[in-house]
Amino acid sequence: MLRGLSEGVNLYALDLVDWRKPLAWQVGHLGEKYDAWVHQPVDRPIRLFENDFFEANTKTSWYMVPVVWLPLVIYLSWYCYSLLAQGSTRLVITSEFSIPIPKYCFPFLFMVGMFLWSFVEYCIHRFLFHMRPPAHNYYLITLHFLLHGQHHKSPFDGSRLVFPPGIASIVIGAFYLILKQLLPEGLGVSLFVGGLCGYVVYDMIHYYLHYGSPSKGSYLYGLKAYHVKHHFEHQRAGFGITTTFWDYPFNTVIPEQTF
Repeated sequence: MLRGLSEGVNLYALDLVDWRKPLAWQVGHLGEKYDAWVHQPVDRPIRLFENDFFEANTKTSWYMVPVVWLPLVIYLSWYCYSLLAQGSTRLVITSEFSIPIPKYCFPFLFMVGMFLWSFVEYCIHRFLFHMRPPAHNYYLITLHFLLHGQHHKSPFDGSRLVFPPGIASIVIGAFYLILKQLLPEGLGVSLFVGGLCGYVVYDMIHYYLHYGSPSKGSYLYGLKAYHVKHHFEHQRAGFGITTTFWDYPFNTVIPEQTF
């Protein structure tokens, strides 16, 4: 489906960069032409850096995401349940009133964390990955290309469809520290581990939407069709990956179309 819609793409933009050289330090010079260029997809590999070590660290096999993060999800789930089972976790409302958080609340907190991740996913995709860097700012254009622009330029590059664990750990660690500081440990970490599981699901679904073949009429088939339109027709809409839910209240939903 993705490849079929890529046929007939205007390839004039290919001449704007030297494809024989790494692109990371070239794209910032495109200026006002960058936005149109980056949304003209190509079916070819992209080299970002000359240095082999840096280049290798921008690529990740899909299975590395569950291999790295699911053991942490399992451990933290056990840890949170054990912590809540002690009966000492309470959400303080006022100095005189607090709400106990018993162990049987863990599955609910886990699911709330997954739901909250879907909102974070939407916000990151829309406001960070699809920001419009100023045409005169070389560094912001380069940053945008490294974060997400390269994915839209080469959507068939299977080695860059999921986040490298090293880079992802920085963001994940920040969310962990924030929740642990703002909320009681048992509550904050329970929400965090649900969100972490949501992130793993997100990366796996995103990879599958590009390379999987879901059955027609299934939920994933609808998501795949939706994501295809995001890449090739509506780059300024359709920011939901695991769900289209948040596109509705933020008025970024892509109109329905039969495939």
